[in-house]
Amino acid sequence: MLLLLSAGLMTGSLLVLVSKKNRESLLLFGMCLSLTLFLAGIMVLIAKKGGISDELEVFLFFSHKFRLWLQYRFITLDQLGYLIAIGRHLFPLFLLEMAMSYSMLSAVRKNPVLRRLALVLPVVTLVLYWPALYRLLVPMWEGFRALLYYFSYFWVVGYVLLAIFLLVYEFLSITMNFCRRQFLQILVCMLALSFLYLLYCGQDPGQVYQFYSYDYLWIKGAGYLQYTLSVKGYLLLAAGSAICGILGLVSLVRYTQDSLSIDRDEVVLERKFDIARTGASVFVHSIKNQLLANRVLHKRIRAELEQEAPDLDRIRAWSASLCENNEQLISRSEELYRTVKAKSVRLVPTSLGRLAQLSAARFHHKYPEGNLLVEVDEQIQVLADENYLSEAIYNLLTNGWESNLLANRANCAVTLYSHQERLYTVLEVRDHGTGIPRAAIKHICEPFYSSKNSNYNWGMGLYHVQTIIRSHLGSLRVENRAGEGASFFLLLPRYDQHSIIRRRIS
Repeated sequence: MLLLLSAGLMTGSLLVLVSKKNRESLLLFGMCLSLTLFLAGIMVLIAKKGGISDELEVFLFFSHKFRLWLQYRFITLDQLGYLIAIGRHLFPLFLLEMAMSYSMLSAVRKNPVLRRLALVLPVVTLVLYWPALYRLLVPMWEGFRALLYYFSYFWVVGYVLLAIFLLVYEFLSITMNFCRRQFLQILVCMLALSFLYLLYCGQDPGQVYQFYSYDYLWIKGAGYLQYTLSVKGYLLLAAGSAICGILGLVSLVRYTQDSLSIDRDEVVLERKFDIARTGASVFVHSIKNQLLANRVLHKRIRAELEQEAPDLDRIRAWSASLCENNEQLISRSEELYRTVKAKSVRLVPTSLGRLAQLSAARFHHKYPEGNLLVEVDEQIQVLADENYLSEAIYNLLTNGWESNLLANRANCAVTLYSHQERLYTVLEVRDHGTGIPRAAIKHICEPFYSSKNSNYNWGMGLYHVQTIIRSHLGSLRVENRAGEGASFFLLLPRYDQHSIIRRRIS
């Protein structure tokens, strides 16, 4: 059972490492590898020691034949003991490093020396447990074995508890639901692996080195090597190991699937972006030719007005309508061209108050009676091109207000919020429409995708927003509230923070 769980954890962490080549994925792989080495070493030790019940043998090895196969593998006690030492003392190090990399506490985040100091105890312990040095020091000092055991046992447990504290504190500090759900998978995985490790972390490598010694202090260690447990005790040990291992494996698999799904969606979306870019010039050129033809038609209509007894009312109505359509199509073709052409952005420190002011001005220019509420920390700064980023916010605000109107909720305001969440400054645009159909959520940022009237909406708005946010090294997320509206989140790399100031822009 333990070997299967370890193999599953290794496979999952390797997939995460392949799909997301970052520091956290590398630390997760190190955690799973060290835990696998630790549990595998303990399994081999149990197989060589023998003397276990049939029930425990089935739980650990599935069959008596497999246990015998492990028992007769050639590995010295020094090799086996140091294998256990490596897994035992590297797991808490990787776990603590992982917790510190996720922690947003300023004392941890702004002090990289702490990460280097965390290496000291594992390195010292692994040096002292080196078989040749250990066998040299034990005869020289009678209390060395017990001191080294207690020293290593207390710091590994301390590292695990400190890491759990940092992870739980970080989870409780998250205020945005979609961030909390994403972090929950990481937290459950870390907690499950930690508890699985704590079940067996008392196994001292020195017990392996002095396997045949009668005077060794049998302190802690794997319980099944010291005590004859009852059937209930074995079942409890088995259940605890299985629950922790399965929870860790399931959370890791879900995290892996989400990582792969996000990457796959990004690749698909990028391909569609490329198609839109390459075909846009031809598309816009064709549209503009049609517009020029319509302008000629408009002139002919005006010329008809000079004829005898024309139907002036009808012709004027057609003329006004044609003119309006022409101008609208020209405006939209220029918008499409601006969206897909190669453009550069100039990122400079810009306050959220400035961005909110520009976005609100554009919004009220289009919808003078629109109900808009801005609730942001005006002093916070982000690196942004204020023209492009305010345009992206404006697009989301207009989409939100139009959703409110379609849902007959003009009395509800479209709201612009700001959040400081982990490594991001987040701008949220929240509407009170009917929400987004589940089948459409994955497609709303695709170019030329629209659920509205295609004569007036070309499906380029959210594609345009996504392009702008990506040029700001950020990302766009959506959270749907079926029947109640939707929230769009613009995640921008964090730059500065100050106290929250709220004001209403009407």
